[in-house]
Amino acid sequence: MGHITETAMKQISEAFGRRLKDSGVTRIQWIALYYIHTKAVVSQRELSNLMNVQDSSGGRLLDRLERDGFVLRRQSELDRRVTVISLTEAGEQLITSLLPLGNQFNDDLSEGISESDLMIFEKVLTKMIANISEEDTLEL
Repeated sequence: MGHITETAMKQISEAFGRRLKDSGVTRIQWIALYYIHTKAVVSQRELSNLMNVQDSSGGRLLDRLERDGFVLRRQSELDRRVTVISLTEAGEQLITSLLPLGNQFNDDLSEGISESDLMIFEKVLTKMIANISEEDTLEL
């Protein structure tokens, strides 16, 4: 199970990266922009958690996106210790222009797979993740 899921994830990630090649955005940058777009405003820690990356890696990613003018970081009005992230107008335009590419990739990825099979696939993966999460919790 581990081998096939690792192989699938690697191949899917690489294929999406190739699709993004001409956009000037990496797959990881696309994912960050997508989550920020979806949430409108997100804390730096929440974004790292959503992306399943270390806070330091998320911080470096945000440094690049901020440098390129796609995101804005500021202190939360509710808690000055929290840094919140939002898209700039350029960032919003970029992700909006790239969303069709992501949608097409998902369509291509699931081509020929029935809706019921996709639902089973999602249910099985979700259960596998829950199984591992429960196992990790028990070891603490």
